[in-house]
Amino acid sequence: MKDAVFDDFIDRLRSQSDIVSVISEYVPLKKRGKNYWGCCPFHHEKTPSFSVTPDKGFFYCFGCQTGGNVFNFLMKLENLTFMEAVKKLAAKMNVPVPEKEKSEHERQVEREMAGLLKANATASDFFHSCLTKTGYGKEAREYLRGRGIDDETIATFRLGFAPKAWDKLTVALTGRGFTAETLAKAGLAVARTGGDGVYDRFRDRIMFPIADARGRVIGFGGRVMDGSQPKYLNTSETPVFNKRYVLYGFDLAYQAIKQAGRAIVVEGYMDLIALHAGGIKNAVASLGTSFTLEQARQLARNASEIYFAYDSDAAGQNATLRALATVRALGLSVRVIALPDGKDPDEFIRKHGADAFRTLMDQAPALLAYQVSQALQAHDYSGASGKMGVLAQAIPALAEAPDLAEVNEHIRMLSQTLGIHEEDIRREIRKVQQKDKAANRGQNSSNAFNLSQKLAPKTVAAERQLIRLMLEDGSIIPYVQAELNGEDIQGGERKTIINSLFTAYNMGKSPAADSLAISLPESAATELSNIMVMEIQLSDISRVVDDCIRIIRVARLEPLIMVHSQRAEEFLRLGDESNYRQELAESQRIKDEISKLHHS
Repeated sequence: MKDAVFDDFIDRLRSQSDIVSVISEYVPLKKRGKNYWGCCPFHHEKTPSFSVTPDKGFFYCFGCQTGGNVFNFLMKLENLTFMEAVKKLAAKMNVPVPEKEKSEHERQVEREMAGLLKANATASDFFHSCLTKTGYGKEAREYLRGRGIDDETIATFRLGFAPKAWDKLTVALTGRGFTAETLAKAGLAVARTGGDGVYDRFRDRIMFPIADARGRVIGFGGRVMDGSQPKYLNTSETPVFNKRYVLYGFDLAYQAIKQAGRAIVVEGYMDLIALHAGGIKNAVASLGTSFTLEQARQLARNASEIYFAYDSDAAGQNATLRALATVRALGLSVRVIALPDGKDPDEFIRKHGADAFRTLMDQAPALLAYQVSQALQAHDYSGASGKMGVLAQAIPALAEAPDLAEVNEHIRMLSQTLGIHEEDIRREIRKVQQKDKAANRGQNSSNAFNLSQKLAPKTVAAERQLIRLMLEDGSIIPYVQAELNGEDIQGGERKTIINSLFTAYNMGKSPAADSLAISLPESAATELSNIMVMEIQLSDISRVVDDCIRIIRVARLEPLIMVHSQRAEEFLRLGDESNYRQELAESQRIKDEISKLHHS
């Protein structure tokens, strides 16, 4: 079967499905105006902010900014892949799903992936049986019991034990039909250097199966019970396992994370298990101290607030700061759970209990408060050099923090604590901010201010309105394409949507929002959902389109006046008369262009 035929099936399935009927199976909806409203299933709320627009086929939550079409809803709510969502929707509609044609290479890759996943699942069962049903696991069972891990927790996390012998797993799995090559590719075995065959990678270790978001075992972590090194041994990268994209325990935690709207991130397996055993279910582990952008994005799809509870020693604090920098880039709210006495979460909960940990969560400082606190703890500020050290560490954090009220509060506190005038601290903050602006200007001058400033609400509204109008009436598209260039649209997701609209139109297609959403990245598809549930007026469309174009163009041009004016000042200071006049002339040209737009 050709891909075009399969794609046509997807389009028909989506267009024929009743998104209100599907979502109503999970969420009670009430009609209000043209749309249906209910409480969002992706975060806890009492006042309905979840909207479904039946004629457009989209849902959007104004509370947690989650949106999409009927496939996206099933994927997010039930943690399904796209194809699983297609099959589920088709089953609801009693429509058979045709098979998509695959190349021989695609079929080979699928067979290999299935073989690796099956080998991992079988190994997990083997390790679990060794721990719970054989004499091999006696010492490990006693060790886990001493760490407060009971049989129920062992079963929940499918904990296991790898016997001390070199080939127990290899012999067991090859006896069940798995080849030595498959075991090596899955990271379960290692090829012998001095001859044929393989030997077990994990030996004499407590085993922690690592699952993907769908609960499939994709790798393992193994922990020693004595002081030997390495303390932990993880599966190396394989075709099904890359730790950059994996959060330990996410398959068990994602529903709790969605409901709470926040996630707790710890470093290790034992920390995560201790939290879950204590009833704190919205927790995951980052498989070590390297918290990645990919892991942050996975959490961002399910939570708006992230709590970090890394070890309180120096290494843990440094890891926390690195992780915070990663999460900050996604615009999430960040808090840090401060663990006393150099403890990790596992030790703390065993000593003080889960309720004491919840208290620490309630007291967890926000990102800026944590950064300032770290600066104060790192220096003896009884003398002048220590005070300067505190400021050197704290001021960059204050300079980039977006909440002015919060910044002012910390400036006042530092002034009182260090005995330094507030204005002196503010002056140093301005110096850092000016350096950052200069660095931005040294990049691409036409985009520097766009990247460093938030778009005005009216500009965002204009971009959204223009997208909606083009989707309502495709005849507008060539006019907009002629009036706006690639740099005019400043909202990243909206630029992606508009470029997709232009591409589809130029290929002779009539773009429809629900079909367009499938080809968009998740963030752009969510923004499109928001746009499609907007209430808009469709009278005097030509005037509205021109107004939107004017607002968008002026929003891009106005910051450039400052760019060229500041460049002119720099050239004047350097005595470069020629470039000084050129920059002034360019600044004036932009002012004239803006004036024409306002009077057009």
